[in-house]
Amino acid sequence: MILDLDAIPFFLDKDVTDDDYSLFRGEYSSGSSGIMRFEDGALVMEFVTAKSEYSMTSYKQKRTDVQTRIIPLHLIQSIECKRWRFRNNTGDWKHVWNPKMIITTKSLKALEGIPSARGHELMLTLEVRGLQTARAFAAQLMALLAEERLQRIESGSAQKHLPPSA
Repeated sequence: MILDLDAIPFFLDKDVTDDDYSLFRGEYSSGSSGIMRFEDGALVMEFVTAKSEYSMTSYKQKRTDVQTRIIPLHLIQSIECKRWRFRNNTGDWKHVWNPKMIITTKSLKALEGIPSARGHELMLTLEVRGLQTARAFAAQLMALLAEERLQRIESGSAQKHLPPSA
């Protein structure tokens, strides 16, 4: 069973809107931020996107309404947290970017409408101080997924061994 973890804050990378020429019209998306949590057998993501509009004489920033996306647990293939690092000239390990959480799903529709989703994969940027909580969250969610898959396999094999009813 999943522990009662706090919501995990995340950021979505800046993404060009659906129209490639929107930048020339004076508008662009400057990124999204939100939180995710596990609720009622699904991963719930809530986020807002910052939009900027500009012209020769003005500059306006606005945010979209809170958008909610629900990804059912059975559609999640994997969740992992990564932190990229490299060796500098002296041979020491240096962390370069904020940690990332990569969510892979079994369906393209599961990530539909989430900015910066690429196919069936979504990369979320995490806060550095929340890395351990995010790792625990991902590990518990993967354990829950494994438990659910095992139950499905056991129930499927139990049905095969039952004698046919007349």
